[in-house]
Amino acid sequence: MAYYIVHKSKIKENINKLKNAFLKKGLNFQLFYSVKTNFMEPVLETIKQTDSQFEIVSSYEWELIKKVKPKELVLNGPGKSVETIKDILNSVEILYFNIDNDTDFDILQILKKEGLLSKIRVGLRLYFDKPGIWNRFGYSISDEKLSKKLNLLITTLKLDGLHFHFSTNNFNLSNYEFLLKNIKNTFDKIKHKITFVNIGGGLPAANEFIFGKDIYKKIPSLIKNIFPKIKIMSEAGRNIVSDAIYIETSIISIRKNADNYFDVVVDTNIMHFQCYFEKKFWIEFMPKRKDKKEEIIKVNIFGNSCMQIDKIAENLIINQIPVVGDKIIIHNIGAYSFSQASNFISPIPLIKIYE
Repeated sequence: MAYYIVHKSKIKENINKLKNAFLKKGLNFQLFYSVKTNFMEPVLETIKQTDSQFEIVSSYEWELIKKVKPKELVLNGPGKSVETIKDILNSVEILYFNIDNDTDFDILQILKKEGLLSKIRVGLRLYFDKPGIWNRFGYSISDEKLSKKLNLLITTLKLDGLHFHFSTNNFNLSNYEFLLKNIKNTFDKIKHKITFVNIGGGLPAANEFIFGKDIYKKIPSLIKNIFPKIKIMSEAGRNIVSDAIYIETSIISIRKNADNYFDVVVDTNIMHFQCYFEKKFWIEFMPKRKDKKEEIIKVNIFGNSCMQIDKIAENLIINQIPVVGDKIIIHNIGAYSFSQASNFISPIPLIKIYE
């Protein structure tokens, strides 16, 4: 049986690293962990222990985290409902409601008529038109009609802040600079003060050192220069859990192929860690016995499914001949693997916790 291994201390370390990057700049920073990234119970409990809050996009996710009793919550996504919002408001002290579409305006009007806006902080999601920038949700900052939406919010409802989101595969400091400066200029012109800017998610994993200086130095400095005094929020997910979770799996069968390589099959498959397709994981071979003689052995690692594409690693070099029962550790699979995993050929791995 394969297992997801959760390193709680690594989760806490990643959270502290991200928070401190902003707090050391004197910014009022708050983390709202993106529940969709990984909603294992021990993960959510660990997040709660760090005095962080949560971001959700569905009533399903609300039911998952209700038991950890968050004080504050961010609600995004196209599927908001009045019923879910009412249930949330019965539990939290503050709900950040980010407008993603025109229907969200209608929902806010209903909540206003019922006198339910006091706990709600309204944000408007923005994006800018550039190749590769996500534009499924929210409104273009260059849209000529944006000012009408802003005025509608300010005069008939409320507008407390702004929200934007860049994808991990399009992480670029110039994107942040462009949008932050345009947000500031837009609100300076209409003389409306906002109380928060939500920089969304999309931050690379904590161990992707190539982005380290940008995440932990340049972005906080940039925000400090443009918005030094208002609340800064982030919906980081991948950055928190990617390198804190791995799969412990075992070899269940072996075949020596025509090229004198070994084809080994393990007791998990690529449907159990969907981040396989991002190719950001790495493999560790842990034999159950230690041979005195070390050799250069090449192996191909296959999952236990019937799919031809279920090849986890190719031409991996190990130092001794593999046998059934040897451990194969698949590292860096914390982001989106558990939340997208499916029972296929074998069940989704169980969960082990390392403190």
